[in-house]
Amino acid sequence: MLKKIFWTIIFFSALWAVSSHMNDKMMRKYFMAPVKFSDLVVKDNMSEREEKYNILSKKWLYGANNPEKLARNIDKYFGFEIDVTFDADKKEFVAGRGEATVSLDDILASQPNLSEKFFWLDLKNLDFNNKSDVLTELVALSGRNILHKSHLIVVSPNAEYLGEFAANGFLTCFRFPSLYRVKSKDLRKALEVTTEKYKTSTVDFVCGDVRYFNFMDFYFPNALKMYQNTGREAKNTNPYILKQSNTVAVLNQEQDTKKSR
Repeated sequence: MLKKIFWTIIFFSALWAVSSHMNDKMMRKYFMAPVKFSDLVVKDNMSEREEKYNILSKKWLYGANNPEKLARNIDKYFGFEIDVTFDADKKEFVAGRGEATVSLDDILASQPNLSEKFFWLDLKNLDFNNKSDVLTELVALSGRNILHKSHLIVVSPNAEYLGEFAANGFLTCFRFPSLYRVKSKDLRKALEVTTEKYKTSTVDFVCGDVRYFNFMDFYFPNALKMYQNTGREAKNTNPYILKQSNTVAVLNQEQDTKKSR
């Protein structure tokens, strides 16, 4: 009897050890556990500007890329995301994706009063060559449409070019990269590059898809964050993320998807 008890204890002890090891191994691989990658963890690096954001609601609209969509939702949301590309030839911002584009000025001019609204400008092509022209046109655009510069959030994965925008009164957001195509063996390198860009910047927020919540929460624990909650698989995470004290805003799809573009 004692022999059976002894071997039973040995069996379950071994089973527990293997389970713990496998769980630890998977966590290290997927979430980049701090035991192995503590050198990558980023400390608080928020902008020291003293302005108040005054963002009253965390629920924002994703893809307000035309005047019609903005008009339908202007009273439903506090903030709006717009996909923006800078046209170097015309020296203007073009909003939208693919061929369905319109000037950003036309979208903003379609509403008589945007003074209380915020705009997440997902700038697709900010680089070293156009950053000066982009900044000049953005300043002019805010004046033409009577918008507070502190209500325009310039979003880019190129955090190294966002400092000038912050110095001119705009809010800035470093876009966390998409990782779904990154191979497992390249994941650490991708996150090294990401954290290094953030550490050398003075951005206000970190932006990313809610699918990367665990990564963003771990590597940027003290950063204010903005999320895109636009995929079906992410619907259940929205309430949890909204409750986080460092969540500034979450982009959501338009409720009537038949009218979305």
